[in-house]
Order: sequence, then structure tokens, then C-alpha cells
Amino acid sequence: MSYLPCELHCHSNHGEGNFSVSELLQKSADDHLALIAITDKNTTDGFAELDDSVTPSIKGMECATPYGSLLALGIDSAVDTSNTTPDNIDSLIQELRGNGAVVGISHPFDENGAWKFNLRNHRNIDFIEVWHGAFTFANAENDKALAMWTELLDKGCHIACTYGKDWKNDENCGHFGCTYLDIDGEINQHNALKALRMGKSVASTGVKFFFRVHQKGVTYTIGETLKKGSSVFSFFTDLHSREKNSGTEEVEYQTIKLITNGGVCVMETAVSERHIHINLKDNHWYRAELWGKVDGEKKLLAVTSPIYTA
Repeated sequence: MSYLPCELHCHSNHGEGNFSVSELLQKSADDHLALIAITDKNTTDGFAELDDSVTPSIKGMECATPYGSLLALGIDSAVDTSNTTPDNIDSLIQELRGNGAVVGISHPFDENGAWKFNLRNHRNIDFIEVWHGAFTFANAENDKALAMWTELLDKGCHIACTYGKDWKNDENCGHFGCTYLDIDGEINQHNALKALRMGKSVASTGVKFFFRVHQKGVTYTIGETLKKGSSVFSFFTDLHSREKNSGTEEVEYQTIKLITNGGVCVMETAVSERHIHINLKDNHWYRAELWGKVDGEKKLLAVTSPIYTA
């Protein structure tokens, strides 16, 4: 198990970005990112410049339309969105996933690209970008995306969470986060997509934070499904991970919350706590949230994808 910092939403100068692909790769290496996804809008021209010897990468594209945007990760060629309408988005998603892509909703409440599709089967969505852009810690867009994700989890969807910087230039040089992926084995596109598809992700302001669940002699990880009943959660927190990206804010890490259906908090404990016992209910989801204070104001600092019970 190795939760590694990744950036899954990047634009090069083949699209809206200022940097060449090679510059993005080098900046990512300098920033100690384990992997990035190149996701230029409606073009894959940058693929030829990718070099995994600098930074491992995912070939992707932001499928941008007047009705919102999808991130298609793990594609080989550009996706035609010219005939996409609010009512046929399911067909596009099914085609992408049928070809092996991992598909997510990017910044669903961004004022320049809000989600307006009439998606019928949300179970075909692999992830939602619940946090987007540089952190201002007062972002209504992100709050709405988190609420949307919670509603879909309540409907029985197994959907992972991600953070996306939407990297285009260095204008956001303050506090930015990352997506931690539990990449098993070599760091490459295949294994990163496998982790994301399995829901093994954490959206974070920078701190590394994840958990395991122990039940009847078996250990489960984020994204997995287990039975109801008595369980032990073990939390792992590295408060200094990516500390250099923390900006100028004064951050104090305080509590861990365990959240379930309806966004209800079923447990809150000190960040120093390592193990807690809880009785899991049938047909529920459970995610962990790390909370603290930023310049004295209480804020959510990291959120895991859920485990599920059946």
C-alpha cells in the first residue's frame, strides 16, 4: 500500500496552459509529484511529448462542452464531443469506459464550466473532482461538489473523490493540494488508473491521510466492500507531507471525523488517535475526513474515498 501524491488535471500549451509538456513533467518532478495526467481540452496533441523517465503520466483529455466537462483518463486518441448533448452524455461515458478509460466529472460547479448534463446512470462515473483549483478555504464551488458527491454515495454509487489543480500556469503559487492514489507496484498509467477505478483515492490540501479497516481477521482498504458489524479503523496521517506547498496560512490539524450516509458524523476523535472501534451498519458507506483550523477558522483539510458495506 503506497498512497502517492498525484495531479490528475493538467493543461499544456497544446491547450489552455502556458507550459510545454516537458516543462510540466519537469515541474512535477521538482515538486515531488509521483504522477500527473495530461488533460488538455479536446486535444491529445501533447501525448507525443510525454516521458515517463521524468515523471510518470496518464494520457487523458478534458472533454469540454457547453454543458460541462468530463475527465477521460487512459485514452489513446482524442474524443469527439461535437455531437454531445445534455441528453446523450451516458452514451459517451459508456463508450469511453468500454474502451478502458476512467471517467470523472471535473469541477461540476465551476462558473465557467458547470455540470448541466442529464446523466441517467451515475454509476458509470468513476470519480468526481470534489476539490478544484488553488485553495482559498472559502470556496462555495468545492462545497457544492462535495455535497453532490455525498448525494450520489447515498444513492448507492461507488464513486471516488479527487482533487484537481487544473494546472495551467504558476499563477496559483499559494496553497494547492493533490490526489493521493494507492498505487500498487510500478508507478505507471495502468496501476494509477487501477487504483482510481477501485476507489483508492484521497483528496487533500497536501497532508497524507488514509485508513484501513480490520474486521474478523481481515484488513480492508479504501474503496473495498465489507460486511456490517464490529470493526477497527486504523488511521495513518503524515502532517508534514507536501508541507512546502502549504502556502502562508497557519494550519492546525485537530480532528478526524468518520462520515456515513446523509453526511452524518458517526465518530469524531483527535488527530493523534490511531485506532477506533465502530459497529458498521448494513448498506452504508463510510469516509474519513481530516479537520483543523486555517488562520483560526475551522476547515476540512483532507477527505478519503469511502469503504462500503453490503
